[in-house]
Amino acid sequence: MRKGSRAQMLQQVFVFILAGLIFILIIGYGYRAIQYFLERQEQVVLVDFRHDLEIGVEQVKRDFQSVRRLTLRLPSKFAGVCFFDYSRCAQVSNPQLESPNGLFRLGWARDACVTGSENVFIVPRASERLDFPDVEVPEGYVCIPNEDGVRVRLEGTGRKARVSAWS
Repeated sequence: MRKGSRAQMLQQVFVFILAGLIFILIIGYGYRAIQYFLERQEQVVLVDFRHDLEIGVEQVKRDFQSVRRLTLRLPSKFAGVCFFDYSRCAQVSNPQLESPNGLFRLGWARDACVTGSENVFIVPRASERLDFPDVEVPEGYVCIPNEDGVRVRLEGTGRKARVSAWS
């Protein structure tokens, strides 16, 4: 009878160890899956941002003096968005974004605008490249902080959409 109880005790220890390993594997897999979904969610929000901005610019640019308020969603880790005008970005000196997250200097954004590669920048820099040639910024650039969304004022000029912060 003693031999049976020892074997039974070893079997229980083995089952507990196996259950522990399975539990650790499930937790690890769940953590990785959650991280993957969070990364994908950010990518989806950035694609929605681009799409909403494209639609807004297209709807407004041909309607002379029509004004539209556009609220663009961004994840809270982004401080804001800066728009540069291709024709005026070379004259911009010391562009910066002031937001509740701090002050961001945007010399890199001006340089990208001067080369003509992109003119809309999510700060801090996102992987999404945004090029909107139909955007006009009278001051050369405008930065809008992300405070429960980015509130943009779009005004149609007949050929382009004039961008400014919604006040």
